[in-house]
Amino acid sequence: MLIGSKVYYDVNSGNVIVITPEFSGVAVETNKEQDFKLYKALAELIPESVGMIQLEYNSYQFDRFEGGEIARIDLETLEPLFNYPVKEDEEPKPPMISLESQISALKQRQAESDAHNEKLAEENTLNQIALMELHALLLSTFPDEDNAE
Repeated sequence: MLIGSKVYYDVNSGNVIVITPEFSGVAVETNKEQDFKLYKALAELIPESVGMIQLEYNSYQFDRFEGGEIARIDLETLEPLFNYPVKEDEEPKPPMISLESQISALKQRQAESDAHNEKLAEENTLNQIALMELHALLLSTFPDEDNAE
């Protein structure tokens, strides 16, 4: 069985309280009530003040590989916001959407651009054909030099 992480967060701020580990193999998935008993950080809180999102097993693997850590949950989209390691010459950045989400959005934009470019190419071809037909029509209105004599 594959069990993804659960992210518990403050429903007012989106700040992460607890992230449960992922499990594979023989494992029993816990529910919210059980997690409130298992994790001290949750046991001290009122359950109504805590939200939870269930992640798929191995989700955000690219972000984890890049050193990203879930810092907050976007309260509008319920998507995790990540902090990434800061290089020596960089300023710290606020938590941002996952790299996987950014890649997915870019792929969608590229697909939309490709479809738009395809439509423009079709229109261009039709315009070229129309110009060739107009050119042929104009040429047919002029007398043929061979027949003019």
